[in-house]
Amino acid sequence: MKGYSKKSRKMDYQLSLVAFSHVKGQVAELEFHSHQQYELYFFHGGECKYLINNQIYDLNPGDMLFLDGLDLHKAHVTGNKELYERSMIHFSPEWILPVLKELDALFLFDAFKQLRHGLFHTQVTEESCEIEELITKLSRLSQTTEVNMEIAAEAEAKILLIQLLFKVHQLDKTTLVELNEVKNGKYLYAEKIASYLQKHFKEIISIEDISKELNLSSSYISHTFKYSTGYTVMQYLMEYRLIQAKYLIEVVGENKTIKDISRECGFESDAHFNRFFKKKIGATPNEYRKKQLDKYRKKIGE
Repeated sequence: MKGYSKKSRKMDYQLSLVAFSHVKGQVAELEFHSHQQYELYFFHGGECKYLINNQIYDLNPGDMLFLDGLDLHKAHVTGNKELYERSMIHFSPEWILPVLKELDALFLFDAFKQLRHGLFHTQVTEESCEIEELITKLSRLSQTTEVNMEIAAEAEAKILLIQLLFKVHQLDKTTLVELNEVKNGKYLYAEKIASYLQKHFKEIISIEDISKELNLSSSYISHTFKYSTGYTVMQYLMEYRLIQAKYLIEVVGENKTIKDISRECGFESDAHFNRFFKKKIGATPNEYRKKQLDKYRKKIGE
């Protein structure tokens, strides 16, 4: 059995935990994405709406989101991008799972598994300050580059992360925003539009189709969706199709042809699928598949 080199152990640690504290400003427009890790996102300032699947959250400073990273999500900064400030943590549940089992504390994953995502309206309290302090410490540890410190840093990071999860678990549940809380008309309609697109993404869709389904004018649909999400309706549809295609390529391996995946995800032609995928991902679907297969074979060969 092969042992782990210091380099491979360090890389595994860095992939298992990513943390950033008080990041200011936004350089590029964020897009819908997903990842294997769980995520905690703390909003500090600016103007921002957060999209998770077809849900839209209007954030206030002090709000904290938790989510299963597999749910599609993105931040939509609506105000001055230089004032946008947040802290975030991505962590692999498998990385911390053995310790939680030993502590009989698997309940700390309940929110991620049962609710999948949610939002706490926190205020400046002792608990919220302690959460911010833990995130700051985790940010420093996750970015340490000292080769001789990685084992100690990883152990300390697990301890801090468990403390953080306990703090989140202990937050007053009355501050947890209900998904069906009262929202204004624009948000409700934007969520209905997103739900329609996710349900029918395999089909040929036009704004006129959505207009008939929701009994709204095409111009209102276009304006409302762009205002609420930062996407045009067609941009959102294409991003959603891309994510579904990317997921299929990763999951089914060589068991489906690229042409089958293209059609299954609603792309109008193979050529269009290849161009769009290359533009967004930086590789053709076949190149991306080969990269994923090589990564998998390397992993099982270790």
